[in-house]
Amino acid sequence: MRCLYCDRNIDKQTIKSVFLKEDELCPECRRQLRVNRKILDFDGMKVETFFEYDGIFRSLLLQFKECHDEALKNVFLYDLSEYINIRYFGYKILFVPSSKAKLEQRGFNHLEEIFSEVRLKKADGLRMIEDGSQEGKNLEERRKMSTNYVYTGAPHKKILVVDDVVTTGSSLKGVYNCVKTSAGKVKVLSLAYKCFTLHY
Repeated sequence: MRCLYCDRNIDKQTIKSVFLKEDELCPECRRQLRVNRKILDFDGMKVETFFEYDGIFRSLLLQFKECHDEALKNVFLYDLSEYINIRYFGYKILFVPSSKAKLEQRGFNHLEEIFSEVRLKKADGLRMIEDGSQEGKNLEERRKMSTNYVYTGAPHKKILVVDDVVTTGSSLKGVYNCVKTSAGKVKVLSLAYKCFTLHY
């Protein structure tokens, strides 16, 4: 088997690959894609994240999303799926939606693919009021996205809001605010964060 990132031959088993399914990244690339778990605070909204949005993570995510390389879907949560299953047991996953144009262009929902091996059930009913991508938007335009979501789904006891990258926190805050009236508990998870967004 060859590494999906660097194309080197994977000829060494790791302890994780013995107990988990085989890793599709070589040990060197896996070390570069190291988990750096943080809990960020955006005006009282806690967001759990696993990676910094740079280097290999950024390259892999862009290759997966924009180059439609669906083979990469399992590399992000390789050794995190079970952690998510346990930590968020009983929660329904609610994915922050992409724009219709992006979904049509990709032909798949990248978040659903990445989280396909997480056993939590999915919640539906979240949509954008005005359809559009955050791509190319400045910080002020991104902040306005906080009022661009509506939740019309069923009420649930526990909802886990999931996004890929948190920048200003505006989108997640908007989703959090419109969902919290329909759930007993709402928690927020983002795969990665941009380092300049850190709030301590």
